[in-house]
Amino acid sequence: MDWIVGVLLLVVGIIIGFFASKFLVEQKLAEQASKLNDTTLKEMLAQHAADHLSQSREIVSSLQSRCDDLAEQLDAYENVLNASQMDDSEKLSYFGEHATVFIRHQQAKQKRKRENAEFQPKDFSSERTGLFTDAKNKQVVDNE
Repeated sequence: MDWIVGVLLLVVGIIIGFFASKFLVEQKLAEQASKLNDTTLKEMLAQHAADHLSQSREIVSSLQSRCDDLAEQLDAYENVLNASQMDDSEKLSYFGEHATVFIRHQQAKQKRKRENAEFQPKDFSSERTGLFTDAKNKQVVDNE
């Protein structure tokens, strides 16, 4: 009977060992899978971050180039304004300020002379002329 107790203890030990090893192996596999998931997730995040940084750098460089272009355009516009102001300041008034204004107003106010006509213009509404005369229309039809 001692050997039966030994065999039963051996069988119980094997069963307990089998389940314990199965549990531990599953736990190790789960840990490895989670580590693998973590590493792939970190790699994906690193790739997304690198893509984001490269796109951000491209956007910043395009904004800088646009700002440089705008600054050049503003400088050119300012130079044009300064040149036009210098041209205006170089022109000297021949008559002076007040005389120039007076002359401008005098030139704008030139009036036409009204002349009374000695005779009234003809009123052509009572007679037919040109294309509206019947005689000419008949002649054109007859000629064709």
